[in-house]
Amino acid sequence: MELDGFKITFIADIQADRFTDENRITNFVNKVNFTQPDLVLIAGDIITTTPRFIELSSELLGRIRSRYGTFSCVGDHDNWAFRTDFKKSKEEIRSALERNNISMIDNGNQKIRINDAEILISFITNTYVDRPNNDVLEILMDSLNNYSVKILVSHQPSKSLIDSAATNNYDLFLSGHTHGGQITFLFPFYNLSPTLFETKYVRGDFWFGDLLVIVNRGLGMSLAPIRYNSTPEVTLITLQKKYLVY
Repeated sequence: MELDGFKITFIADIQADRFTDENRITNFVNKVNFTQPDLVLIAGDIITTTPRFIELSSELLGRIRSRYGTFSCVGDHDNWAFRTDFKKSKEEIRSALERNNISMIDNGNQKIRINDAEILISFITNTYVDRPNNDVLEILMDSLNNYSVKILVSHQPSKSLIDSAATNNYDLFLSGHTHGGQITFLFPFYNLSPTLFETKYVRGDFWFGDLLVIVNRGLGMSLAPIRYNSTPEVTLITLQKKYLVY
């Protein structure tokens, strides 16, 4: 297998702001580079709010070193830099990332060829501002099996989108959004977090047949400038023959 040992580093929710500052993001980027990734994927949320931190976050993320590039989907907060001007917000962030050699893909596919192998990555926008509709899914979600690996990256881990990925024979579904619960209270046999009111896919990995869903805990914060029992996360996925190791 051409992709045996291929390393994908997956991160989410950078959310640059006055709390997740230059030092914190730099330390995070250094940990990403320590994994020596072949490919880096980001599940959106480059900033928290206001345009003030767009350049800082983009420039620091541009220091990521990845053999086959760094790519991101659109996150919720990527719409809110200029309050309700969602289009301008996304465009400003997309342009800043592009200047730093990172592609933010808003409902699109990226194909990466490594010798005789080919990876399909579908970036599907699933945010509070933009929900995927059936027409978008039909166009983007390639049901063919002639790819070595098929990956879907989307900011929010919705069950309907997970089901679509499984139906279309994707191997990986990567998302963030939850911050791993951000504030989580630990009890015997149960972890309690406000995030559970929105989704049960709060952190970690979930299997749906042959589809592996990974929900990354991210780096930044929202609503409250604190993380409690939710350590920031850099996820390293190593491809191996006939199966994936997480």
